[in-house]
Amino acid sequence: MAQFKFIHAADLHIESPYKGVGNLNEALGHSLVEHGIKAYESLIQTTLDQAVDFLLIAGDSFDSESGSLSAQYRFVRGLERLASNNIPVFIICGNHDPLNSWSKHLELPSNVTLFNADEVQQHTVEKEGKAIAEIYGISFGEKEEFDNLAKDFNRNDTASFSIGLLHGTIAGNESHTPYCPFDLDTLRRSNMNYWALGHIHKREVVLEENPMVVYPGNIQGRHFKETGVKGCSLVSVENSKIIDHELLPLSDVIYEYHTLDVSGMESLSEFTSALEELKTETLSSDYSYLLRIRLTGKTNLHSDFSHHEEFKLLIDELNKGNNYQQRFVFIDKCINESFPEIDIEARKKSSDFIADLIQRFDTYGENQEALEKLQDELLKELSGTKVGRALKTADFEKDLKGEAKTLLSAAKWKCIDGLLQNSNQS
Repeated sequence: MAQFKFIHAADLHIESPYKGVGNLNEALGHSLVEHGIKAYESLIQTTLDQAVDFLLIAGDSFDSESGSLSAQYRFVRGLERLASNNIPVFIICGNHDPLNSWSKHLELPSNVTLFNADEVQQHTVEKEGKAIAEIYGISFGEKEEFDNLAKDFNRNDTASFSIGLLHGTIAGNESHTPYCPFDLDTLRRSNMNYWALGHIHKREVVLEENPMVVYPGNIQGRHFKETGVKGCSLVSVENSKIIDHELLPLSDVIYEYHTLDVSGMESLSEFTSALEELKTETLSSDYSYLLRIRLTGKTNLHSDFSHHEEFKLLIDELNKGNNYQQRFVFIDKCINESFPEIDIEARKKSSDFIADLIQRFDTYGENQEALEKLQDELLKELSGTKVGRALKTADFEKDLKGEAKTLLSAAKWKCIDGLLQNSNQS
Protein backbone atom coordinates (compact mmCIF):
# COMPACT_ATOMS: atom_id res chain seq x y z
CA MET A 1 0.00 0.00 0.00
CA ALA A 2 1.69 3.20 -1.27
CA GLN A 3 1.35 6.01 1.26
CA PHE A 4 3.15 9.33 1.10
CA LYS A 5 2.70 13.04 1.56
CA PHE A 6 4.25 16.15 0.11
CA ILE A 7 4.19 19.93 0.48
CA HIS A 8 3.39 22.21 -2.42
CA ALA A 9 4.57 25.82 -2.06
CA ALA A 10 4.96 28.67 -4.52
CA ASP A 11 5.82 32.35 -4.84
CA LEU A 12 8.22 32.62 -1.93
CA HIS A 13 9.45 36.03 -3.18
CA ILE A 14 12.38 36.02 -0.78
CA GLU A 15 13.50 39.57 0.02
CA SER A 16 10.45 41.23 -1.52
CA PRO A 17 10.90 44.94 -0.68
CA TYR A 18 7.34 45.80 0.52
CA LYS A 19 7.74 49.21 -1.10
CA GLY A 20 4.30 50.63 -0.29
CA VAL A 21 4.63 50.31 3.48
CA GLY A 22 8.38 50.91 3.51
CA ASN A 23 7.89 54.35 2.00
CA LEU A 24 5.63 55.28 4.91
CA ASN A 25 7.59 53.66 7.70
CA GLU A 26 11.22 52.68 7.10
CA ALA A 27 11.57 50.53 10.23
CA LEU A 28 8.43 48.56 9.35
CA GLY A 29 9.58 48.17 5.74
CA HIS A 30 12.89 46.58 6.82
CA SER A 31 11.07 44.38 9.31
CA LEU A 32 8.67 43.07 6.67
CA VAL A 33 11.55 41.98 4.44
CA GLU A 34 12.82 39.92 7.37
CA HIS A 35 9.35 38.49 8.02
CA GLY A 36 9.21 37.39 4.37
CA ILE A 37 12.42 35.43 4.83
CA LYS A 38 11.05 34.02 8.11
CA ALA A 39 8.08 32.66 6.15
CA TYR A 40 10.53 30.71 4.00
CA GLU A 41 12.31 29.43 7.10
CA SER A 42 8.89 28.41 8.46
CA LEU A 43 8.33 26.48 5.23
CA ILE A 44 11.55 24.56 5.81
CA GLN A 45 10.71 23.86 9.46
CA THR A 46 7.16 22.81 8.56
CA THR A 47 8.52 20.43 5.91
CA LEU A 48 10.70 18.82 8.57
CA ASP A 49 7.96 18.76 11.22
CA GLN A 50 5.50 17.10 8.84
CA ALA A 51 8.14 14.55 7.79
CA VAL A 52 6.94 14.75 4.18
CA ASP A 53 8.43 12.68 1.41
CA PHE A 54 9.24 15.65 -0.85
CA LEU A 55 8.77 19.41 -1.32
CA LEU A 56 7.59 21.18 -4.49
CA ILE A 57 8.30 24.88 -5.15
CA ALA A 58 6.31 26.17 -8.14
CA GLY A 59 8.29 29.25 -9.17
CA ASP A 60 9.29 32.73 -7.99
CA SER A 61 11.52 31.57 -5.16
CA PHE A 62 13.18 34.99 -5.31
CA ASP A 63 11.54 38.33 -5.85
CA SER A 64 14.14 39.36 -8.38
CA GLU A 65 16.57 37.15 -10.27
CA SER A 66 18.39 34.85 -7.82
CA GLY A 67 18.33 37.30 -4.94
CA SER A 68 21.07 39.05 -3.01
CA LEU A 69 24.00 37.14 -1.55
CA SER A 70 22.28 37.00 1.84
CA ALA A 71 19.05 35.74 0.24
CA GLN A 72 20.97 33.06 -1.66
CA TYR A 73 22.75 32.01 1.53
CA ARG A 74 19.56 31.66 3.56
CA PHE A 75 17.78 29.91 0.68
CA VAL A 76 20.52 27.29 0.31
CA ARG A 77 20.86 26.89 4.07
CA GLY A 78 17.19 25.92 4.29
CA LEU A 79 17.56 23.39 1.48
CA GLU A 80 20.61 21.92 3.19
CA ARG A 81 18.52 21.30 6.32
CA LEU A 82 16.17 19.22 4.17
CA ALA A 83 19.13 17.42 2.59
CA SER A 84 20.30 16.40 6.06
CA ASN A 85 16.92 14.71 6.51
CA ASN A 86 16.88 13.11 3.03
CA ILE A 87 13.92 15.16 1.78
CA PRO A 88 14.02 15.79 -2.00
CA VAL A 89 13.07 19.25 -3.31
CA PHE A 90 11.79 20.00 -6.82
CA ILE A 91 11.95 23.61 -8.03
CA ILE A 92 10.86 25.44 -11.17
CA CYS A 93 11.60 29.07 -12.06
CA GLY A 94 8.90 31.66 -12.71
CA ASN A 95 8.68 35.14 -14.16
CA HIS A 96 10.41 36.81 -11.19
CA ASP A 97 13.33 34.38 -11.11
CA PRO A 98 13.70 32.98 -14.65
CA LEU A 99 16.38 30.36 -15.12
CA ASN A 100 18.66 32.68 -17.11
CA SER A 101 18.89 35.01 -14.10
CA TRP A 102 19.99 32.44 -11.52
CA SER A 103 23.53 33.02 -10.34
CA LYS A 104 26.13 30.57 -11.64
CA HIS A 105 27.62 30.66 -8.16
CA LEU A 106 24.39 29.50 -6.46
CA GLU A 107 25.27 25.91 -5.65
CA LEU A 108 22.22 23.85 -4.72
CA PRO A 109 22.56 20.76 -2.50
CA SER A 110 22.25 17.30 -4.03
CA ASN A 111 18.67 16.78 -2.80
CA VAL A 112 17.43 19.62 -5.05
CA THR A 113 16.23 19.25 -8.64
CA LEU A 114 16.02 22.53 -10.57
CA PHE A 115 14.06 21.97 -13.79
CA ASN A 116 15.45 23.36 -17.03
CA ALA A 117 13.61 25.59 -19.49
CA ASP A 118 14.16 23.74 -22.78
CA GLU A 119 11.60 20.99 -22.32
CA VAL A 120 9.42 19.29 -19.75
CA GLN A 121 11.57 17.04 -17.59
CA GLN A 122 10.52 14.00 -15.61
CA HIS A 123 11.96 12.89 -12.27
CA THR A 124 11.15 9.93 -10.07
CA VAL A 125 10.62 10.09 -6.31
CA GLU A 126 11.47 6.93 -4.42
CA LYS A 127 10.62 5.76 -0.92
CA GLU A 128 12.21 2.70 0.59
CA GLY A 129 13.60 1.79 -2.81
CA LYS A 130 10.26 1.99 -4.63
CA ALA A 131 8.95 4.68 -6.98
CA ILE A 132 6.05 6.52 -5.36
CA ALA A 133 5.60 9.47 -7.75
CA GLU A 134 6.77 11.04 -11.00
CA ILE A 135 7.33 14.81 -11.08
CA TYR A 136 7.05 16.64 -14.41
CA GLY A 137 8.16 20.26 -14.65
CA ILE A 138 9.57 23.09 -16.73
CA SER A 139 11.08 26.45 -15.77
CA PHE A 140 10.69 29.87 -17.34
CA GLY A 141 13.87 30.52 -19.31
CA GLU A 142 13.19 34.25 -19.44
CA LYS A 143 10.99 36.65 -17.53
CA GLU A 144 8.25 36.97 -20.14
CA GLU A 145 6.96 33.53 -21.08
CA PHE A 146 3.69 33.72 -23.02
CA ASP A 147 3.69 30.22 -24.55
CA ASN A 148 1.33 27.57 -23.25
CA LEU A 149 3.90 25.30 -21.61
CA ALA A 150 1.15 23.05 -20.21
CA LYS A 151 0.54 21.53 -23.64
CA ASP A 152 4.00 19.92 -23.52
CA PHE A 153 3.15 17.85 -20.42
CA ASN A 154 2.38 14.26 -21.40
CA ARG A 155 2.43 11.46 -18.87
CA ASN A 156 4.50 8.57 -20.17
CA ASP A 157 5.19 6.56 -17.02
CA THR A 158 3.67 3.64 -15.19
CA ALA A 159 3.89 5.26 -11.78
CA SER A 160 0.75 5.22 -9.69
CA PHE A 161 0.86 8.99 -9.08
CA SER A 162 2.13 11.81 -11.31
CA ILE A 163 2.46 15.54 -10.67
CA GLY A 164 2.74 18.50 -13.03
CA LEU A 165 4.79 21.42 -11.69
CA LEU A 166 3.97 24.64 -13.56
CA HIS A 167 4.09 28.43 -13.14
CA GLY A 168 1.35 30.16 -15.11
CA THR A 169 -2.14 31.56 -15.52
CA ILE A 170 -5.46 29.96 -16.35
CA ALA A 171 -6.69 31.53 -19.60
CA GLY A 172 -9.26 34.26 -18.97
CA ASN A 173 -7.76 35.46 -15.69
CA GLU A 174 -7.40 39.17 -16.42
CA SER A 175 -6.25 40.17 -12.93
CA HIS A 176 -2.69 38.94 -13.55
CA THR A 177 -0.17 39.19 -16.37
CA PRO A 178 -1.00 36.13 -18.52
CA TYR A 179 2.35 34.40 -18.34
CA CYS A 180 2.21 30.82 -19.61
CA PRO A 181 -1.58 30.82 -20.22
CA PHE A 182 -3.34 27.45 -20.24
CA ASP A 183 -6.83 26.01 -19.94
CA LEU A 184 -8.16 23.21 -17.77
CA ASP A 185 -8.77 20.87 -20.71
CA THR A 186 -5.04 20.96 -21.45
CA LEU A 187 -4.31 20.00 -17.84
CA ARG A 188 -6.81 17.13 -18.01
CA ARG A 189 -5.33 15.75 -21.24
CA SER A 190 -1.92 15.39 -19.57
CA ASN A 191 -3.29 12.62 -17.30
CA MET A 192 -1.56 14.00 -14.21
CA ASN A 193 -3.04 13.24 -10.79
CA TYR A 194 -2.10 16.62 -9.31
CA TRP A 195 -1.13 19.97 -10.77
CA ALA A 196 1.15 22.01 -8.51
CA LEU A 197 0.74 25.56 -9.81
CA GLY A 198 2.38 28.88 -9.02
CA HIS A 199 2.05 32.57 -10.04
CA ILE A 200 -1.37 33.43 -8.53
CA HIS A 201 -0.90 34.66 -4.97
CA LYS A 202 -4.40 33.83 -3.77
CA ARG A 203 -4.87 30.27 -2.57
CA GLU A 204 -7.32 28.36 -4.77
CA VAL A 205 -8.25 24.74 -5.32
CA VAL A 206 -9.21 25.09 -8.99
CA LEU A 207 -10.28 21.45 -9.37
CA GLU A 208 -10.90 18.95 -6.59
CA GLU A 209 -10.18 15.85 -8.66
CA ASN A 210 -9.41 14.31 -12.06
CA PRO A 211 -6.92 16.00 -11.68
CA MET A 212 -6.64 18.07 -8.52
CA VAL A 213 -5.40 21.54 -9.56
CA VAL A 214 -4.09 23.87 -6.85
CA TYR A 215 -2.62 27.32 -6.41
CA PRO A 216 -1.30 27.37 -2.82
CA GLY A 217 -0.86 31.17 -2.93
CA ASN A 218 2.26 32.92 -1.75
CA ILE A 219 3.77 32.21 1.66
CA GLN A 220 3.66 35.80 2.98
CA GLY A 221 1.29 38.61 2.00
CA ARG A 222 3.09 41.69 0.66
CA HIS A 223 0.34 44.32 0.34
CA PHE A 224 -3.38 44.88 0.89
CA LYS A 225 -4.36 42.92 -2.19
CA GLU A 226 -2.90 39.84 -0.47
CA THR A 227 -4.93 39.66 2.72
CA GLY A 228 -5.35 36.82 5.17
CA VAL A 229 -3.21 33.92 6.34
CA LYS A 230 -0.71 32.67 3.75
CA GLY A 231 1.04 29.33 3.58
CA CYS A 232 1.56 26.08 1.67
CA SER A 233 -0.45 22.98 0.80
CA LEU A 234 0.05 19.64 2.53
CA VAL A 235 -1.13 16.76 0.33
CA SER A 236 -1.57 13.18 1.57
CA VAL A 237 -1.81 10.30 -0.91
CA GLU A 238 -2.84 6.68 -0.35
CA ASN A 239 -3.24 4.04 -3.05
CA SER A 240 -2.85 6.67 -5.78
CA LYS A 241 -5.69 8.79 -4.37
CA ILE A 242 -5.46 12.12 -2.58
CA ILE A 243 -7.03 11.51 0.82
CA ASP A 244 -6.28 14.87 2.42
CA HIS A 245 -5.33 18.38 1.36
CA GLU A 246 -4.91 21.30 3.74
CA LEU A 247 -3.41 24.76 4.17
CA LEU A 248 -0.45 25.00 6.53
CA PRO A 249 0.03 28.62 7.70
CA LEU A 250 3.52 30.09 7.28
CA SER A 251 3.13 33.87 7.43
CA ASP A 252 3.34 35.68 10.74
CA VAL A 253 2.35 39.10 9.37
CA ILE A 254 -1.21 39.41 8.10
CA TYR A 255 -2.71 42.14 5.94
CA GLU A 256 -6.37 42.70 6.83
CA TYR A 257 -9.29 45.07 6.43
CA HIS A 258 -11.41 45.76 9.52
CA THR A 259 -14.66 47.66 9.91
CA LEU A 260 -15.17 50.04 12.83
CA ASP A 261 -18.66 51.45 13.45
CA VAL A 262 -18.25 55.04 14.64
CA SER A 263 -21.98 55.73 14.91
CA GLY A 264 -22.77 58.29 17.59
CA MET A 265 -19.16 59.05 18.49
CA GLU A 266 -18.88 62.64 19.70
CA SER A 267 -15.18 63.06 20.50
CA LEU A 268 -11.80 62.05 19.16
CA SER A 269 -11.10 60.48 22.57
CA GLU A 270 -13.92 58.00 21.97
CA PHE A 271 -12.53 57.25 18.54
CA THR A 272 -8.90 56.76 19.62
CA SER A 273 -10.04 54.59 22.55
CA ALA A 274 -11.95 52.39 20.09
CA LEU A 275 -8.83 52.07 17.91
CA GLU A 276 -6.63 51.20 20.89
CA GLU A 277 -9.17 48.57 21.95
CA LEU A 278 -9.13 47.11 18.42
CA LYS A 279 -5.33 46.99 18.48
CA THR A 280 -5.32 45.27 21.88
CA GLU A 281 -7.85 42.65 20.73
CA THR A 282 -5.86 42.01 17.55
CA LEU A 283 -2.60 41.61 19.47
CA SER A 284 -4.09 38.66 21.36
CA SER A 285 -3.73 36.50 18.21
CA ASP A 286 -0.67 34.59 17.04
CA TYR A 287 0.09 37.04 14.24
CA SER A 288 1.20 40.60 13.62
CA TYR A 289 -1.23 42.70 11.58
CA LEU A 290 -1.20 45.55 9.10
CA LEU A 291 -4.69 47.01 9.15
CA ARG A 292 -6.80 49.20 6.96
CA ILE A 293 -9.86 50.22 8.91
CA ARG A 294 -13.13 51.15 7.24
CA LEU A 295 -15.02 53.73 9.33
CA THR A 296 -18.78 53.36 8.98
CA GLY A 297 -21.86 54.91 10.51
CA LYS A 298 -23.28 58.37 11.22
CA THR A 299 -21.11 60.64 13.35
CA ASN A 300 -20.32 64.30 14.00
CA LEU A 301 -16.65 63.33 13.60
CA HIS A 302 -17.12 62.75 9.87
CA SER A 303 -15.62 66.10 8.86
CA ASP A 304 -12.60 65.50 11.15
CA PHE A 305 -12.00 62.17 9.43
CA SER A 306 -12.07 63.99 6.09
CA HIS A 307 -9.06 66.19 6.95
CA HIS A 308 -6.60 63.71 5.45
CA GLU A 309 -3.27 65.22 6.49
CA GLU A 310 -4.33 65.88 10.09
CA PHE A 311 -5.96 62.48 10.31
CA LYS A 312 -2.79 60.81 9.01
CA LEU A 313 -0.74 62.51 11.74
CA LEU A 314 -3.16 61.13 14.33
CA ILE A 315 -2.76 57.58 12.94
CA ASP A 316 1.03 58.01 12.90
CA GLU A 317 0.88 58.91 16.59
CA LEU A 318 -1.18 55.79 17.36
CA ASN A 319 1.43 53.65 15.57
CA LYS A 320 4.30 54.92 17.71
CA GLY A 321 5.76 52.45 20.15
CA ASN A 322 5.50 49.42 17.88
CA ASN A 323 8.39 47.00 18.16
CA TYR A 324 8.47 45.48 14.70
CA GLN A 325 10.64 42.57 15.79
CA GLN A 326 7.83 41.17 17.94
CA ARG A 327 4.05 41.04 17.65
CA PHE A 328 2.64 44.36 16.47
CA VAL A 329 -0.43 46.01 14.96
CA PHE A 330 0.22 48.75 12.43
CA ILE A 331 -2.68 50.87 11.20
CA ASP A 332 -1.87 51.63 7.58
CA LYS A 333 -4.80 54.01 7.21
CA CYS A 334 -8.45 54.56 8.03
CA ILE A 335 -10.86 54.67 5.10
CA ASN A 336 -13.61 57.18 5.83
CA GLU A 337 -16.93 55.63 4.82
CA SER A 338 -18.83 57.37 7.60
CA PHE A 339 -21.33 60.15 6.99
CA PRO A 340 -22.36 63.26 8.93
CA GLU A 341 -25.27 63.63 11.35
CA ILE A 342 -27.78 64.91 8.82
CA ASP A 343 -31.13 63.59 7.62
CA ILE A 344 -30.15 62.76 4.07
CA GLU A 345 -33.69 61.82 3.00
CA ALA A 346 -35.05 65.13 4.26
CA ARG A 347 -32.24 66.95 2.45
CA LYS A 348 -33.13 65.23 -0.81
CA LYS A 349 -36.65 66.66 -0.61
CA SER A 350 -35.48 70.27 -0.26
CA SER A 351 -35.04 72.52 -3.27
CA ASP A 352 -31.54 73.82 -2.61
CA PHE A 353 -28.22 73.13 -4.29
CA ILE A 354 -27.32 70.40 -1.76
CA ALA A 355 -30.44 68.41 -2.73
CA ASP A 356 -29.49 68.67 -6.40
CA LEU A 357 -25.94 67.57 -5.61
CA ILE A 358 -27.17 64.51 -3.70
CA GLN A 359 -29.40 63.52 -6.61
CA ARG A 360 -26.48 63.77 -9.03
CA PHE A 361 -24.26 61.59 -6.85
CA ASP A 362 -27.07 59.05 -6.43
CA THR A 363 -27.37 58.84 -10.21
CA TYR A 364 -23.75 57.71 -10.48
CA GLY A 365 -24.20 55.30 -7.57
CA GLU A 366 -27.21 53.63 -9.16
CA ASN A 367 -26.19 53.75 -12.83
CA GLN A 368 -23.06 51.71 -13.62
CA GLU A 369 -22.91 53.01 -17.19
CA ALA A 370 -22.96 56.63 -16.00
CA LEU A 371 -20.25 55.85 -13.43
CA GLU A 372 -18.00 54.25 -16.06
CA LYS A 373 -18.49 57.26 -18.33
CA LEU A 374 -17.45 59.55 -15.46
CA GLN A 375 -14.34 57.42 -14.84
CA ASP A 376 -13.36 57.59 -18.52
CA GLU A 377 -13.83 61.36 -18.59
CA LEU A 378 -11.72 61.76 -15.44
CA LEU A 379 -8.92 59.57 -16.79
CA LYS A 380 -8.98 61.43 -20.12
CA GLU A 381 -8.81 64.77 -18.30
CA LEU A 382 -5.81 63.60 -16.27
CA SER A 383 -3.96 61.76 -19.05
CA GLY A 384 -2.13 64.79 -20.44
CA THR A 385 -0.94 66.08 -17.06
CA LYS A 386 2.21 65.28 -15.11
CA VAL A 387 0.07 64.01 -12.23
CA GLY A 388 -1.95 61.86 -14.62
CA ARG A 389 1.16 60.24 -16.08
CA ALA A 390 2.46 59.49 -12.58
CA LEU A 391 -0.89 57.97 -11.60
CA LYS A 392 -0.90 55.82 -14.72
CA THR A 393 2.55 54.46 -13.80
CA ALA A 394 1.21 53.68 -10.32
CA ASP A 395 -1.65 51.62 -11.82
CA PHE A 396 -4.14 54.29 -10.74
CA GLU A 397 -6.60 53.36 -13.50
CA LYS A 398 -7.08 49.85 -12.11
CA ASP A 399 -7.44 51.19 -8.56
CA LEU A 400 -9.95 53.80 -9.69
CA LYS A 401 -12.14 51.23 -11.37
CA GLY A 402 -11.91 48.89 -8.39
CA GLU A 403 -12.70 51.56 -5.80
CA ALA A 404 -14.94 53.86 -7.84
CA LYS A 405 -18.00 53.65 -5.60
CA THR A 406 -15.94 54.15 -2.42
CA LEU A 407 -14.26 57.20 -3.95
CA LEU A 408 -17.61 58.51 -5.15
CA SER A 409 -19.08 58.19 -1.65
CA ALA A 410 -16.09 60.01 -0.12
CA ALA A 411 -16.42 62.82 -2.68
CA LYS A 412 -20.16 63.09 -2.04
CA TRP A 413 -19.79 63.58 1.69
CA LYS A 414 -16.82 65.90 1.32
CA CYS A 415 -18.87 68.17 -0.93
CA ILE A 416 -21.88 68.07 1.40
CA ASP A 417 -19.66 68.78 4.42
CA GLY A 418 -18.16 71.82 2.71
CA LEU A 419 -21.51 73.19 1.62
CA LEU A 420 -23.05 72.71 5.07
CA GLN A 421 -20.13 74.46 6.76
CA ASN A 422 -20.36 77.41 4.36
CA SER A 423 -24.11 77.54 4.91
CA ASN A 424 -23.67 77.63 8.69
CA GLN A 425 -21.06 80.38 8.47
CA SER A 426 -23.13 82.66 6.22
